[in-house]
Amino acid sequence: MMKQDGRIKAEGGAPSENLSFSYVAAEYLSRKEWKKESTKVLHQHLVNDILVPRWGDRVAVRIEPPKIKAWLRSLALENPTRYKLKTVMGTVYTFAQSEGLLPLGEQYNPVRYVKGIESTSEYEAAVLTPEQTLKVLEQLQQPEYTMLVLVAATGIRMSEMLGLRWSDVYENRGEIRIRRTYVYGKVELGAKTKLSKSAVAMHHSLGQLLKDWRAESAYASDDDFVFASRRLMGCKPRRGSMVVADHLKPAAVRAGVIEVKDGKTYMDGELVKRFGFHTFRHSLTSWLMANDENPQIVRAMLRWTNLNMLSQYTHGFKSDKLEAQGAVLGKLIREPKREPDGVGGS
Repeated sequence: MMKQDGRIKAEGGAPSENLSFSYVAAEYLSRKEWKKESTKVLHQHLVNDILVPRWGDRVAVRIEPPKIKAWLRSLALENPTRYKLKTVMGTVYTFAQSEGLLPLGEQYNPVRYVKGIESTSEYEAAVLTPEQTLKVLEQLQQPEYTMLVLVAATGIRMSEMLGLRWSDVYENRGEIRIRRTYVYGKVELGAKTKLSKSAVAMHHSLGQLLKDWRAESAYASDDDFVFASRRLMGCKPRRGSMVVADHLKPAAVRAGVIEVKDGKTYMDGELVKRFGFHTFRHSLTSWLMANDENPQIVRAMLRWTNLNMLSQYTHGFKSDKLEAQGAVLGKLIREPKREPDGVGGS
């Protein structure tokens, strides 16, 4: 063995039990074949900025599973991010084994023994009623108005919406085709999952709204992005985070739907950890389920592989919760006894 640049390297091509985590992680990032640029950027961030600073100088196969679990739980992160960190760390080991860097066998991948890291969030996402959404829409100008209607009515993902070209919109067929996404400033071909490639149903009212926007837009040829941005050289899509920060959030504040204090967002006095276009994907699911829509129709509209996602995306509206509570209280609380007229005082 030899040490170079702070990383223990392997001599020859045989698997080794003495490689540092930083070495196998660097090999993973440099040799992995990435299908999507967004995945590459995310993994580079998680590995270089979080995993390597903590585990880089440790011998990879000697890192103890209980310590990995304790470390993950100690991080001030949401459950899905902890779970993603665990998954990426495990992927580094699996890749190193498949490339002959580490010996084969589960005992050489400590992440396999880390259990109890939840993949779902501990908080309930904020959802808006149709009435609240209308108030926000009334505060928006084009094209942000059409963007929000599109998300709120179809559940299309922000990355998919920003990747749309006019050639993807088929008004005569009543559908929108998902052919690419726009993530981390790059256009990527393909959708998130196989089901994500399914056509997005487009009601004629929505088709007319998009047609009106096309007539107004300076970028209306078939190859232009539906929501192109002058701030980004015209031909490129807008950046989602900029649209949320510059337009969506301020509109929701003006509408009185949310309140921002000391950089934090509140709705009805409760802290909202995330507020953006994805909020309306949760809202759409909740609206549909509250109106007794067929769960399979909801699954198809949101383009999920199975119904399990309903439990993560369906939330109760405050008014519905109060109504349900009132129905229960009506059966529990006794009506106060009333004295007959003229009895019990002068």
